[in-house]
Amino acid sequence: MAAVQPSPNKNILDEVNEAGNWARAKKTRPIWARLVEQDQMVLTLEGTEAVKAGDYLCRGEIGEVWPQTAASLERKYTPTDDVDESGWRRFVPSPDAEGVMAAQVEHAFTVHASWGVLKGKAGDFIVKNFSDKEVDHPTDVWIVDQQLFHATYEPSQD
Repeated sequence: MAAVQPSPNKNILDEVNEAGNWARAKKTRPIWARLVEQDQMVLTLEGTEAVKAGDYLCRGEIGEVWPQTAASLERKYTPTDDVDESGWRRFVPSPDAEGVMAAQVEHAFTVHASWGVLKGKAGDFIVKNFSDKEVDHPTDVWIVDQQLFHATYEPSQD
């Protein structure tokens, strides 16, 4: 039987878990997204990330981009009929979306996401899916810039 490998995010997740800083939040602002037709690398705020054909490249409030699978996008957002001249479609947050669990980290940190290594600055947020709220070391975690988090998420109690 193979040994279970520890999460590459164990240290930062243990720190956040011990501090008890996780809070539920939901997206409040629309995004723009377009289907990626071939694998490519994109420069995000947190580093260079791979985007696979069939996934979406998303664009937020200040033009920041990030990859997202079609299933994830459809679970969190609703497409509109608004499409710009470059093929970006406007998506609005789904009222049924569960949201995320997020915790602010007061120092620079690194997260190993499924799509690459991300680097957060002091004050940025580590984020996990709401469905992982009871999971200490989820496989899907990412970083959201502090200013973007405050501009696009709101605390949620439901």
